[in-house]
Amino acid sequence: MAEREDAMLEGLVHRKQDRTRLAASPARDYLGPFATALLAKGYRHRTIVRYVFSADRLARWLQRRGQVVQDLDEPAFAAYFLDLGRRRRRGVANGRLPTTAAGANRFFAFLRASGVTRAPVPVPVTEAEQWVALYDRHLEHAAGLSTGTRACYRRFARLLIARCLGGSPLDWTVLTAESLTEFVRQAAAELKPSSSCLPVTAIRAFIRFLVLRGAVRRGLDGAVPTVRQWKHASLPKALTADDVQRLLSLCESETDVAVRDRAVLLLLARLGLRAGEVAALEIEHLRWTEGELVVVPGKTGRERLLPLSDEVGHTLVAYLRRRPQSEDRRVFLCVLAPHRPLASGSISSIAGRYLHRMGLPTGYCGAHVLRHTAATQMVRRGASFKQVADVLGHARLETTAIYAKLDLQTLSKLALPFPGGEP
Repeated sequence: MAEREDAMLEGLVHRKQDRTRLAASPARDYLGPFATALLAKGYRHRTIVRYVFSADRLARWLQRRGQVVQDLDEPAFAAYFLDLGRRRRRGVANGRLPTTAAGANRFFAFLRASGVTRAPVPVPVTEAEQWVALYDRHLEHAAGLSTGTRACYRRFARLLIARCLGGSPLDWTVLTAESLTEFVRQAAAELKPSSSCLPVTAIRAFIRFLVLRGAVRRGLDGAVPTVRQWKHASLPKALTADDVQRLLSLCESETDVAVRDRAVLLLLARLGLRAGEVAALEIEHLRWTEGELVVVPGKTGRERLLPLSDEVGHTLVAYLRRRPQSEDRRVFLCVLAPHRPLASGSISSIAGRYLHRMGLPTGYCGAHVLRHTAATQMVRRGASFKQVADVLGHARLETTAIYAKLDLQTLSKLALPFPGGEP
């Protein structure tokens, strides 16, 4: 087996001096298996060669420190990255690591998965984290909150503990109405206006959980202040129909990336899907015979069916024909190996990248702009709020009502005449 892996590596590396260097590498026993593992994940040959030489460089750096590959651990790996240094790059504040860092990362992960290096020392679970874990289970089983909402609530719970209680042992009695008010005020000030109510909801839920556990006195949750936020005070940012066509024209090329990105943008702009819903889409959710797309339960916990238009359907077919081979059933994958499924953040990044290329003002930067666009166009075409709410998956019609302000043609019919008549 080892001879076959070495022969495979020699077939990838053509220059004699390069093969000689790798044969003398302190990591020579692991380079063949490392290359085989990369090949199995679908990496291109030239990428494998680059990563193998990055692994060799890391091994030689360890050798200069009097260490072997088996000694590689988190502190040593961090020291290696520090020694690599960062390259200055325009628009990147802290600079950028050299390309060899990517190969070193993959090699370190391979050594860990193979059991060559020591397993990381487990970090002791602090008292604060034990409370946060209990809180998370309460949010999941008692409150029934979604994964994303629970993550947000956990973040504010940790922040409250760090700022108001400090280290262990935790003394919950120091939480007072004044300290909660000051914490919420500071946390809200650090957020944009549309998100300023998040710490209020999260901390109020956390205090109520602590009341149930008997950690704080009953009624303390009433001391959490409310951040005033005018309902429907702002207009949702949306594109015009011409803007959408211009956006889609930016990915009309026939490259694998462009074909995938066009399919993503159409799902966002035509069906109004959330970024997380696009990321969670699986092959089985595309019902070609019925001409339907199944949106799995996500934020609202409700499954819904949406029609597949010819435009969206043909674009999805074009992408699926070029989709990388993978056992993962998720529709959208990374084009480059390893072909992992795209996360919701990656979907938002795709939308943001093309919106930025259009030169739109600040604020038009994510997938939700296209969701607002789909809803706005439905309202302007005469769809009822109930129909729009069903397509978007809104649990309450109040959420959909904000789009009424964008139907300027209908609103103009309701405008009262100027009291003094025409000037």
